[in-house]
Amino acid sequence: MVRGFLSFGGLLLVAGVALLAGLQRSGKVDLGNVFRAQPEVDASFQRGFRSDTMARINRLRLSAGVGEVRGDEAIQGFLGEWVGAHPKPRDLELDEVFDALQGRFPGAQYLAANLVTSGSREDLLGKLAGWTAAASPDFEAVNTAVFPARGGIGALAVMSRRIPEFSLRAANERGGRFHNRCPHCGTIHALEIDRDSRTLILSCPHCDLPFDVLGVDTRGEMRRATDFFEGFVPPGGSPEVAGDEDRLLALWRRVVEHCEYELDQDRTAGGGREVRDVWKTPSETWGEAAGDCEDTAILLADVLAGAGFESRVAIGWNGNVGQHAWVVARAGGRQYLLETTLSKQDSPQALVEVSAVSTFYRPEQLFDSDRIYYTTARPERFGADYFSKDLWKPVPRATGEELSRR
Repeated sequence: MVRGFLSFGGLLLVAGVALLAGLQRSGKVDLGNVFRAQPEVDASFQRGFRSDTMARINRLRLSAGVGEVRGDEAIQGFLGEWVGAHPKPRDLELDEVFDALQGRFPGAQYLAANLVTSGSREDLLGKLAGWTAAASPDFEAVNTAVFPARGGIGALAVMSRRIPEFSLRAANERGGRFHNRCPHCGTIHALEIDRDSRTLILSCPHCDLPFDVLGVDTRGEMRRATDFFEGFVPPGGSPEVAGDEDRLLALWRRVVEHCEYELDQDRTAGGGREVRDVWKTPSETWGEAAGDCEDTAILLADVLAGAGFESRVAIGWNGNVGQHAWVVARAGGRQYLLETTLSKQDSPQALVEVSAVSTFYRPEQLFDSDRIYYTTARPERFGADYFSKDLWKPVPRATGEELSRR
């Protein structure tokens, strides 16, 4: 039986990864040993059996050029208690073993189990030493639990590898594979973070809903999209004009006229090194007077929020340029779509309502300084309304707050 998880890296890179998870049953009770005295399966016996199992498996792995396994003390303690309390450990089923382990250890995303019975300790060890999973490089620990089994003894052996819980700190330090609990459906799943990724939209492989949007800043650190807002106020403050729509238009023009559109790959670092795609903070974008669509959209949304407007950055698709970012804002009871990648000579002259351009703009995620929003509605509905609580729902708070703290 295979258990799967989805991994994420790059720009919404989604790939299925198979977990090695199997339960092998082998061996029968030797009727010739029914009346043979059986060893007492006490704590000392358990420790010795586990040690000998590990030694035999490591000899096998050494000959196969695979790193040695060790014991996982936490799993060992749980396994011993769980098997000891089970009314019929000989009849354990695959799902029962994996559900118990992953329920207690969510990070145990790599698991294989083998249930064997025999009339002698030596025969049990021989069966486990010949276990196919024992030589797999996907595992780093082995644990066992021995139990009496109708005229003989049985053993449940578990090969495992645990992966850490996802956090921004861990992703920035080392990247790799993590486990995470989906804030939508509550399912624990695995994900993979590539430290060289620039923009990541993380989604649950079980319910398919996005649960976070991450960007990499100019220092190379992954940050949650909402963390790029900083309450930036451009020099001179808000324009002194009457009416919300006129004030919105004036702020929009000011940002567009101040910033040149510049792709990150068109810039160079010291020594002529290529600069990879990054997200800049509003103050960085304003200070450099240049940025790409994410940079200038975040800048404008931040400026508008500081001036008292409801504004959000949209990430999605534009019918002419493909993947894109833009701003939506509310003023005078209407919703307006604000482009920030216009050149100076094409400075905006009038506000455009989102309904007028919904055919060309298809948002997939929205975010502001506080929340990330997702939708499950049809495009013809959510493309014409960016603020509806029925169409756009915030990612549940728990995961967002946790990621921001780490």
